[in-house]
Amino acid sequence: MSGVAVYIQSLQIGTQTDNKGYFKLTVPIGTVNITFSRVNMDAESLLVDILADQFITLRMKEKLYTLDEILITNQIEDENVKSLDMGKNTLSIESIRKLPSFLGEVDVVKGLISLPGVSTVGEGASGFNVRGGGVDQNLILQDGALIFNPSHVFGFFSAFNPEMVKNATLYKSGIPASYGGRLSSVLDVELKEGNLQEYHVDGGLGLISSKLIVNGPIIKNKMSFIIGGRMSYSDWLLDKAKDINVKNSSASFRDFNSKITYLPGNKDKISYSNYLSHDSFSFASDTLFEWNTTNHILTWDHIFTDKLFSQTYLVAGRYNYSIRDDEGFNSFVVKSKINYQAFKTNFEYDVNDRYKLHAGGDVNLFQFEPGKQFPIGESSGVESLQLEHEKSVEAGLFIENEYQLHKAISIKAGLRYSMFYNRGPGNDFIYAENAPRNNFNITDTVSYSSGDLIKSYKGLEPRITLNYEINLSTSLKLSYNRTRQYLHLITNTTAVTPTDLWKTSNRYIPPEIGDQYSIGLFKNWLSNSIETSVEVYYKNSDNIVDFKNGSKLLMNRNIDADLITGNGKSYGTEFYLNKKIGRLTGWFSYTYSRTFRKIEGQFSEETINNGSYYPANFDKPHDLSLALNYKISHYFEFGSSFTYNSGRPFTVPLSLYGTSNLTSVSNFSQRNEQRIPDYHRLDLSIKINSREMLRRRLKYDVTFALYNVYARKNAYTVFFRNNIGEPPKAYKLSVLGATFPAIIVNFHF
Repeated sequence: MSGVAVYIQSLQIGTQTDNKGYFKLTVPIGTVNITFSRVNMDAESLLVDILADQFITLRMKEKLYTLDEILITNQIEDENVKSLDMGKNTLSIESIRKLPSFLGEVDVVKGLISLPGVSTVGEGASGFNVRGGGVDQNLILQDGALIFNPSHVFGFFSAFNPEMVKNATLYKSGIPASYGGRLSSVLDVELKEGNLQEYHVDGGLGLISSKLIVNGPIIKNKMSFIIGGRMSYSDWLLDKAKDINVKNSSASFRDFNSKITYLPGNKDKISYSNYLSHDSFSFASDTLFEWNTTNHILTWDHIFTDKLFSQTYLVAGRYNYSIRDDEGFNSFVVKSKINYQAFKTNFEYDVNDRYKLHAGGDVNLFQFEPGKQFPIGESSGVESLQLEHEKSVEAGLFIENEYQLHKAISIKAGLRYSMFYNRGPGNDFIYAENAPRNNFNITDTVSYSSGDLIKSYKGLEPRITLNYEINLSTSLKLSYNRTRQYLHLITNTTAVTPTDLWKTSNRYIPPEIGDQYSIGLFKNWLSNSIETSVEVYYKNSDNIVDFKNGSKLLMNRNIDADLITGNGKSYGTEFYLNKKIGRLTGWFSYTYSRTFRKIEGQFSEETINNGSYYPANFDKPHDLSLALNYKISHYFEFGSSFTYNSGRPFTVPLSLYGTSNLTSVSNFSQRNEQRIPDYHRLDLSIKINSREMLRRRLKYDVTFALYNVYARKNAYTVFFRNNIGEPPKAYKLSVLGATFPAIIVNFHF
């Protein structure tokens, strides 16, 4: 268990367990009484005779109590102020459960979106944006494996089963050197392990989905398992829609997690986990979208000595999608797939109490099958087409040091060296000099055999964080990090869809490079029960990938000709207040931020907005979230959340003009020059815990929730229709423009 306070009263020293449950204390020879405490757990004491180095394992039990009995102390140094973590947020599943959610479904990603610096383009949109980065610029890991699509049902649910999640950690800045491959952030989701002592069953029944989780020992104190699954049944909700196309649509998902953990001894832990998911969405009964994720992860943790620890991962994964259209003469199927294998190893060495060393490396092998199209039936007029496969290798080596320079000053300095190799088989088109890159200007083709090097990139990624402790409850932190991204998500829609194309860097698409500078003031109040912080950041990005106007992305034989690169910049200020203890808990966050892009090529078709900066699709200057939970009694909890953000930008038609063939043509504004209306929403919930919890083995709770309480018709987008003799007329599209009640029953035994 992480976050357990370990304290020796007689010596006035203490520490906390890390995210793996490990801790280390250096004490003199003799007998010591060690106490262990954590919120929601029974405190434990252990009398130990210290004659030499010892390995101590302690098992803690859950404690049930009313919040009035909590004793707040300041004996343990506060992690928020004293750590070298900056731009880092960790949410336990317990805190996420307290938030009102859409149709009662607890959601990890929705919890993260309520934090400062994290946003989304709207309801029903996959992915999330962090400090001005695109959704593809987030490295998303589940037990060390890549997640290419973190959403189910186009963003209404996250890919993470909440009952399987131990905690979720988001790095927005100060990114550790052990992570690489994405420009903006890292979301590291760690799954629970099975109980080594007894069996437990958890589950939930909701209006549109249900889940079941079973865990327990295989070999008591040696091997455990945990398995969990979810499935949805949401078609009845679509059937209530007034739009006939939506009414005839269908949407569903299912996912499955399992994890086996084996402890061969005190110094080793071996675990295997997997993740399987399937999504299906059919629109108006004629077009079917399906996408799947499969991940297998083998992990080995080893303690060499009390100072040296290692963790090693082996991962094999796959992400694939398909589109099927059965409509008449144009019936077709398109399939795409990404296979990847990864190896990663980390070593942590505690040189002494003031100096820690972290080093390691990783290798990722990617095989992209961007598209295979074939007709359905003999009468279909669609041609068979297969796009060229792509292979690449991404690797990195890193070293990172944590050192306490002075009682009040500590520093974490890291360096990552990343390498990327685009390999054959494949073809590169050669274009005419002093001419735009398009299909009309191809002059030659270079062919590569299997294994041939097509293009390589490499470079250093320095990372540094400095913490100056002004006093016991206040610190000032500064950080800088450089990141490189070699994989790119190509999309021409505001919201990411499962049919968008992942593209590897090559001769014409260099890696994206980002530099971020941050400064933050961290202050805790009332014996560390309230955390506050203010962070200011500036980020500059090079080689941001965009598309030419009028580009076709699906099944494009030469997508390189339609892609262009440019620069991006973003800056902002984030304020965060988190009340952790008491009957009333929750957090308030406010972000002011701006995000701009600049695409200026040598030719007009490779230039956007006349080469001037324009707002990104997800630029939202103001973003505010308030999440509160009040424990009325042991049996009743009240939850509420309020969200407000500026409307995102979009491009509008300003006028119409006629042509000689009487065709009306729209005259558009500059890219993203206007904004849709602002967004705001209030959600409420009440949770009722069963009275039998204290006396029986079966525990259950019932949650009633209201999503969008005052039924605001928030605009997801604004579109225009042309009427003869009139200027274009605007219409607003609302995805969830009504109040949605929900009830969900969770049980545990």
